[in-house]
Amino acid sequence: MVGTVLSNFWAALIAFSIYFFSTHPFVNPKSILLHASIIAIIVFFLTFLVRAIIAFVMEGPVVNEEVLGTTLNSEEMNELPSSEDLARVVKSMLNEDE
Repeated sequence: MVGTVLSNFWAALIAFSIYFFSTHPFVNPKSILLHASIIAIIVFFLTFLVRAIIAFVMEGPVVNEEVLGTTLNSEEMNELPSSEDLARVVKSMLNEDE
């Protein structure tokens, strides 16, 4: 969470700097600072939204498919293999490695 807040501060600082330096003939400094600060606050909160959308797009469908797969295979998961079956599998794996 700290990394998220720090990256949002960096985005806000960049937005503040871009607006501040793009209004170069500093005619009215109070309004420039006020507008730059408002833009920085807006960008700070929009960065949360953008990061949430990116996380949803990257992880959302995969998690849903995994949950769907586990619910469909729940009947198979209820039947645990016996210790003898596990021992046979381990022995066969050890024999394959040699």
